[in-house]
This record gives sequence, structure tokens and C-alpha cells, in this order.
Amino acid sequence: MIKHDQQIHVHKAIILELTMRTLERNKKYMSQLKSHFAFELWIDEELRKLHKDLRDVNRTLGMHGLKVMEETKKIDEYFIRSKGNNQELRYSVFT
Repeated sequence: MIKHDQQIHVHKAIILELTMRTLERNKKYMSQLKSHFAFELWIDEELRKLHKDLRDVNRTLGMHGLKVMEETKKIDEYFIRSKGNNQELRYSVFT
């Protein structure tokens, strides 16, 4: 079983991944706005920060022998792999 502090890092890794995916999708629609340059710059900066945070969280999970893996793109299913123990989590993204 995964410890509580490890669950927090797993949750954070999944939420960061979903947030990045949402920002990347929304960036495609920014060109329709008058001030799209400002929004695109902000999104790019936030994506860099999120990518760094995700890398740090994944590194922390790796030190505990855990890995979060996305199973499919249609349904947001994530699997947590650890030594001899697999656990499935399902997160939904409303579009």
C-alpha cells in the first residue's frame, strides 16, 4: 500500500499533467483573442513552471520506487507502479 505522503505526490503529479494538457489545448484557441500575445506568453511561462514542478515530483516518486503511468488518452486512467504493487486511479477532465 502507498503511504499518505506518497499519495500526495502521486496526486500532484497527475494534477500537474492534466493542468499542462489543459493549458496546451487552450493555447490553440488564444489566436482568436485581441490580446493573444499576452495570454500566450503567460501560458508558455506557466507551462515551463509546471514542467519543472512535474519533473521534481516525478524525481521524488522515483526515489520511493513509484512511477505514475497514463494508461489511455480517451479516459484519463493512471496507474501507480511500485515494487510488487500496482494501483489504479481514475481522474476525469471535463472539456
